[in-house]
Amino acid sequence: MISFPRRALLAAALGPVLSLTTLAVPAAASELSPSDAVNQFIGTEMDTTQNKSNDAYGNTFPGAAVPFGMVQPSPTTYQAGNALVGEKGGYEYTASLIRGFGLTRYSGTGCTGRYGGYEFPAIPYAGDVLPVNPSTDIKSYYLGFSHDHEVSKPGYYKVALDNGVTAELTATTRTAVSRYAFTGKATLLLDVSGQNNRSFGSEITIDPATRTVSGWMYGADVCDVGNTYKAYFSTTYDKPFASYGTWNDADLTTGSTHAVKAGTDTSVDYRHDTGGWVTFAPGSKVTAKTGFSYVSVANAALNRDRETAKDDFDDVRRDAAKAWKEALGTIDAHGGDAAQRTSFYTALYHAYLQPNVREDVNGQYVGFDGLAHTVDRGHHFYRNVNFAGSGWDMYRSQAQLLALTFPQVANDIQRSIVAMVRQTGRWAPGAARMQGDNYQVILATLDDLGATDYDREAALASMIATQKLPATTTTRSDGYQYFATGMIENRKGDFATSRVLEYAVDDFAIAQLAGRLGDSANADFFQARAQNWRNVFDPVTQQIRPRERTGFDRSMDLRVREDGAGRGQFNQSTGYQYGWMVPQNLSTLIALRGGVEAATTQLDTLMEQLDAGAYTQTGNYLSNQAAFNTPWVYNWLSSPARTSDTLHRAVSEMYDTTPSGLPGNDDQGSLSAWYVFAQLGFYPAIYGTGDLVISGPMFTKVKIDPIGGGHSIKIKTKGTGRYVTGLRVDGRRQTATWVDASFVRHGGTLDFTMSDTPGTWGTGAADVPPSYPAGADARNNAGTTPDGQGNLGSMDLSDWSLSRNALALAGATPGAALTVAGTTFTWPSAAPGTPDNWIPHGQKITVGKAASSVSFLGLATNGPATGTATVQYTDGTSQQVGVTLGDWAAAAPAGNTEALTLQGRNNANGTAGTGTFRVFATTPVALDPARTVAAVILPDHTDKGIMHVFDVAVS
Repeated sequence: MISFPRRALLAAALGPVLSLTTLAVPAAASELSPSDAVNQFIGTEMDTTQNKSNDAYGNTFPGAAVPFGMVQPSPTTYQAGNALVGEKGGYEYTASLIRGFGLTRYSGTGCTGRYGGYEFPAIPYAGDVLPVNPSTDIKSYYLGFSHDHEVSKPGYYKVALDNGVTAELTATTRTAVSRYAFTGKATLLLDVSGQNNRSFGSEITIDPATRTVSGWMYGADVCDVGNTYKAYFSTTYDKPFASYGTWNDADLTTGSTHAVKAGTDTSVDYRHDTGGWVTFAPGSKVTAKTGFSYVSVANAALNRDRETAKDDFDDVRRDAAKAWKEALGTIDAHGGDAAQRTSFYTALYHAYLQPNVREDVNGQYVGFDGLAHTVDRGHHFYRNVNFAGSGWDMYRSQAQLLALTFPQVANDIQRSIVAMVRQTGRWAPGAARMQGDNYQVILATLDDLGATDYDREAALASMIATQKLPATTTTRSDGYQYFATGMIENRKGDFATSRVLEYAVDDFAIAQLAGRLGDSANADFFQARAQNWRNVFDPVTQQIRPRERTGFDRSMDLRVREDGAGRGQFNQSTGYQYGWMVPQNLSTLIALRGGVEAATTQLDTLMEQLDAGAYTQTGNYLSNQAAFNTPWVYNWLSSPARTSDTLHRAVSEMYDTTPSGLPGNDDQGSLSAWYVFAQLGFYPAIYGTGDLVISGPMFTKVKIDPIGGGHSIKIKTKGTGRYVTGLRVDGRRQTATWVDASFVRHGGTLDFTMSDTPGTWGTGAADVPPSYPAGADARNNAGTTPDGQGNLGSMDLSDWSLSRNALALAGATPGAALTVAGTTFTWPSAAPGTPDNWIPHGQKITVGKAASSVSFLGLATNGPATGTATVQYTDGTSQQVGVTLGDWAAAAPAGNTEALTLQGRNNANGTAGTGTFRVFATTPVALDPARTVAAVILPDHTDKGIMHVFDVAVS
């Protein structure tokens, strides 16, 4: 038996990595302890009465694991009938059969029927002769069971099966340890090609002399979107084999010690085609130790031997329980009844199941490039950082929770992301089901929270190199159009509108990291792109809305995901829900939506239903990630009491301790992490930063005591009720409804005064959390390109741009003065691939001098385009100025003069087109020469087409 010093067990479980701190103060004797509070069955039942676009189902599982462990030995269920329930590939509470006990699980994924994991399932069979070939009828071996005969605790699972066999599971980081107690005939069926997703090949080898079975599989990863992987196992048994055999398609051969079915074709599905069995003496109690690896069978055996050595099942179970006690002790919450504590600590448990250690005990791992690598000593490599979603789920909650409680894990996530970028040159781990370079948001957010033990400069350099034109190395779909024009037109589909919002958050994160590292030029560049959400905000309807090259699509019903023509616009959400997805600049969004009063009414409409789904709804969808930040938007509306009301409603209406008590796919712990933040009293609502927005705790006292470094946070309350009426931060009174990331980096105390009725705390205009409007006035379209390099810009959303060579011949060189009908303009001095004109959304151009007229230099694509500019005078008065610019392929309309006439234009594919194209100057409009012009405000919208303004001249 291995014994560990206090607070050292989890470090031993993960490897010699973590420096551990003092254990959190134990809960009072009358309170349910964190470990005892965990109910692994929460989230295992699908609520079939709901249809929200994603499953009303946590897709969690009961099983054995240690925090962030490579293996999660667990049962997977089956039930004939409704395939959406019985054949999902996870554990569904209403099922009556167990398919077997596999080695890994992705906790909480979507992708019904394509969950991934569950490699090398073992099926304890109460017989010694296989009646049918498992390759043709694996279902005949499925196991009847009852929940009355299940036991599930952190690090341990047990079930007494209907066939008389009792199965028990526990685990170390890389090794599954199983114990089977047979009452009669004893056989273990080993379905080496029985994982959840498609199999392209597998192999099994049985060595009776050493009581070892080993092998590998090659197949599709979670969601089956094109990512593939190989996994290996090596199992030793503590009892000799009475008999054994293998099957390979139709061949079922007793006494065979080897079977293989291998190939390189990834279009096939060889599930259940290959496997084997071993039998033991009747009535045997058999312990199996299965090492797991993504590198080799030899490494799987090494993992097993190093981690379990002389330990028996009970030793491993005891150590796993201690590891969980330590991990769950990172948040020591007091108060709350048994149900609240059960929901809370089960959520914390779920949040710590992933990401998973990927390297073996010798440090070896298979990288994102498919090659063998060795992790730096003292660190871990994580590959499945919300793998299929590329961090889309994780960046909104779970990453921040890990930074609070496991800072070394957060640092190793950073290192793993940088390793991915170095190995592939990309910011996604493979084919991604969700949009956005969300790893950039994870990295920038964790960096602000103190996870800086990684190559920060290399990470930033890669972001800069990959996230600019010509967009040849970006992983953002339609990145070229977005980088060039700041928008993605709705006809692109693939949730084009929500992608603009997500990409703007990505850019904000890059800007934040650049600013922290002193790169002001790139901080400014990406901060300007962080305002691209303005390009899909329609000032007429005051809503985020899909945009076509001829204008906003005001006919689309924002209650739905689609625009009615099959062009998806909002990913897993409606326009009502994604309409608040501007966490980097909510104050500006609120102003554009009509101000605080109007926006509050709109947000109240969203919150009338908290979990309505994404089908023809004005309500919210809080069980899905895109809406995670919406309750805290009330803080920007100076209504923190409404934030509290919404969160208390969500906790009571959406969550409970039943198997259906998790309202949506947990997505590797992100929904559970959101639930933890909802009850802690703060939330990292400004993605890309570590700033925390305050809502008020739901426990009377909390201590966050991180493992592996970091600083503790203490939360205390005085008084009762849900509303914050006073706050002291490290002893100082504060009315602001947020604290910045330095509070997490340095630790501290939050002392809340609570009441049953709202007060005035946090309601002042200066109390709102920060917004980041910088860059909103910058040029936002790269519309001119050198000949042969048309992928450095786009003017018209169909990949055409003005030729810089032709412009130069016409006198429009960077910084040149152009005089048109007595008005002198300055041609933009932008470098190729950078913005050289404004697509207007109300940008402010500072002037600061007296003038008698104003004129605009530009053009329209799919135009002409008309809007209204505003001239602001320094005395506070203003003057409206109508602006019309003609289509670049047509003659000058009334009120325009041809400033430049060019032959040909450039295409993104490197070719040139023919035709005549023009840049126009508007007829000057008279101004009051006795007053000083402070600024010119460009139109906030145009009637049709897209207006492009190169310069504004006052004279």
